[in-house]
Amino acid sequence: MQLGLFPLPLFLLPGGITKLRIFEPRYVRLVKESMAEQKGFVLAMKEGDAICTYGTHVQIIDFETLPDGLLGITIKGLSRVKLSHIDQEDDGLWIGNTETLPDWSTNSANPGLLSEALEALFKAHPEHASQYSDELHFNDVNWVCQRWLEVLPLANNQRQWFIAQEDAEDAKQFITVLLTEEIQNEY
Repeated sequence: MQLGLFPLPLFLLPGGITKLRIFEPRYVRLVKESMAEQKGFVLAMKEGDAICTYGTHVQIIDFETLPDGLLGITIKGLSRVKLSHIDQEDDGLWIGNTETLPDWSTNSANPGLLSEALEALFKAHPEHASQYSDELHFNDVNWVCQRWLEVLPLANNQRQWFIAQEDAEDAKQFITVLLTEEIQNEY
């Protein structure tokens, strides 16, 4: 499926929710077409002038007029996608073919430390947690790992590597090591 691409230095994975301010005409068009055709768009990362290979297909779940008169939208990640045949239209809007990647395989392991630390992070930053309203899944290791990957300061090549993985196992191990080191440094 061909979709519009919204390149941002923002990392969002399936189940992730965030708000965007829309002001450039090409992205106003992207939002209008996305809403009219109910097909969403792809949140993509850039490396220099090039669009990265992997992104996240998102849907608009809410919109509003912001105090400054700009359009505000709330998006939710639907699925990871691999991009190909990327092109730029006359108005500068990027488009590309998307191949939907399967959801991360289900892991029945308890997220334990990762979940507890994410809950503490959400309590410390209620503005971020409030975006999820009733969609907090602290017992789901995939959901917990995906939220951690969104907030950790990772380089694009690291983000691209994690988004391409078939499951959350490497992410879980990576985040566990980071949290364990952080706890050890506190003592």
